[in-house]
Amino acid sequence: MKAIPLLGALLLFGAACSKSYEFDSVDVGTHDESRTPRPKTDRQFLRSVYGDLLGRSPAQFDLTFTDDAGNSTTYPINEEEYLLFVMDGDGDADSMRDMIIAGLAESDEAAIPEKADVDDPETYIADGFRELLGREPSSYELDAFEEAWASNDAVGPRVVVRAIAGSREYQSQ
Repeated sequence: MKAIPLLGALLLFGAACSKSYEFDSVDVGTHDESRTPRPKTDRQFLRSVYGDLLGRSPAQFDLTFTDDAGNSTTYPINEEEYLLFVMDGDGDADSMRDMIIAGLAESDEAAIPEKADVDDPETYIADGFRELLGREPSSYELDAFEEAWASNDAVGPRVVVRAIAGSREYQSQ
């Protein structure tokens, strides 16, 4: 029987001590539309990835085929327009962007060294962030790239370039 009065006293005490607090609404920063990243257009992407990986703009040139009889046929090639056409017609521009980055990174025209030729992976990775993103890598990013470089023979300079250029940050304006 003593438990019931004690329980009642605790409930009364708890009810007397309960308080509710109300706070005014506070905005912690404002949403600035001009700072919201927007994806680069396909044309902006092509021009930036060509410039960053090949050091040039997409080219226009003539491709000539000559048969055994000496007859020639010439086709004008516009890299930018053909790639834009393919990106637009694919329905999944992101996958085409990844393929373009991979193709450019693997081309002989890209000045990307072999893994064995890189003496200091940390410096190479940090330079990639500075060149492609215009910023220093965070300690987390640097650690993740360095660990992948050290633990996987397939991860080297081309994979680093592909990962950074394939990032949402690189592909935004």
